[in-house]
Amino acid sequence: MTLKPMRWTVLPVLLGITATLTAARPTPFTNQSKPMKAQVRILAVSSSSHQSFAGNQDVYLADVSTKGTEHQFVKLVDQYPGFGLPIRQDLLHHEQVFDMEVTREPECDAAATDIFLRPGDSVLYDASVRDTLTTHAADAIPCYKTLHQTIKLAKK
Repeated sequence: MTLKPMRWTVLPVLLGITATLTAARPTPFTNQSKPMKAQVRILAVSSSSHQSFAGNQDVYLADVSTKGTEHQFVKLVDQYPGFGLPIRQDLLHHEQVFDMEVTREPECDAAATDIFLRPGDSVLYDASVRDTLTTHAADAIPCYKTLHQTIKLAKK
């Protein structure tokens, strides 16, 4: 008789473990990319930023270099909490290099023609960005995402 209550205790635990392991297993519908350390220089701020109470996203055009790769012109999405602040403008204007963890996100790749910059040069930190977008209008710009808390100033 004492085995019955124990059996009903063990069964939910085993079902919970099975469900957790199944949910953690990668599927064809989830991104398989792993975060990697990168050095990043922000070249421009895109006009597509999203702000909400739940979280913010700032979209930048950036020069990204990961270990063992050459510099790459990318769309960089910085994700941070709704109460958080974006990267400070004075750091962007001084073309500061940042160390951060980035994850390759192919589903947010964008054609150069789909990336919009604000009028004027107040958000351009490298004058060649507009030319690069024009020259590579038919090319897909690779997308990387970063979590804001991983961003640090690179050591000089």
